[in-house]
Amino acid sequence: MVKAVVGEETQLKQAEDRLAQSALPTQVGLVIGKLSSNLDRGFVFDLIPTPLNDAGDPASSLLESSKDDKKKGPKSKSQSSVDSSSLAIDKDWVAEHARQVSKMLSGGMKVIGIYVWVGDSAFKNSTIVLCQTLKGVADAAPLSETDLDERILIHICYSPRRWTCRNYSLGSSISSSNLRPCDFKMGKVITSLQKFRCLYNFDLRLPIYKNASSVQTLPDVLRHGISVHAKELKGAKAIIDGNLLVNDEPCTSDGLHEVELLLPFMKNASTEAKKKSLVLSFLVAPYVLLDT
Repeated sequence: MVKAVVGEETQLKQAEDRLAQSALPTQVGLVIGKLSSNLDRGFVFDLIPTPLNDAGDPASSLLESSKDDKKKGPKSKSQSSVDSSSLAIDKDWVAEHARQVSKMLSGGMKVIGIYVWVGDSAFKNSTIVLCQTLKGVADAAPLSETDLDERILIHICYSPRRWTCRNYSLGSSISSSNLRPCDFKMGKVITSLQKFRCLYNFDLRLPIYKNASSVQTLPDVLRHGISVHAKELKGAKAIIDGNLLVNDEPCTSDGLHEVELLLPFMKNASTEAKKKSLVLSFLVAPYVLLDT
């Protein structure tokens, strides 16, 4: 369970200033970072606002209660309006944003939750829709099997100005009681990341069926072939800067680390396709992996 979250101070302060200058009543977006099951901690690298949807509308807006405010007592009209407001969130659009962003992130960076910029009253009145949005984001941008089955919700309140963080267990029912507070602070997070670069070449031989009765399309054949190869790569051993990695021991030295992969021997040699095959040559360009 995530008990504490540390955010990159430089990036989050910039996000806070941007939100304060925007004069927006509310905003929702994605939390980019990493969850550590070993440390029971979360690390936040940055916040990415969800853009306008296809209709040009924001992903979140404030709704006023339809109840008669005059029956609630001597509160002023403006105060009653604030207390009764709640969030309306385009959950499908936020989930689609998460799906696309997750495919563009560097290694070690994940979509680990959402943030919301809104007042205290509207936040308290909107916990169910926030849980639903978190669930949609988790389904659209799943984490790997080794990560925690949790997501985090960051609330940035503009009056008074403060940051709070909650974790949400995906296995729980959608209820406000499942949003559990966790410690939140800002510090230096990005400087603790390590950089890795790996270059890997491979060929795939895939069958292309001429039979019109085949329901598989070319994209289907490509995805299947790549997925099989990806499973083989999961069993590879890594050599970092010439040293074999053992038991996922941490890399403490600074600088860019070169990574080579040792693939296991194939247990079953693949048979040659009897039908016409397409030979594809892939070159995975150098990229930088970021991890804690």
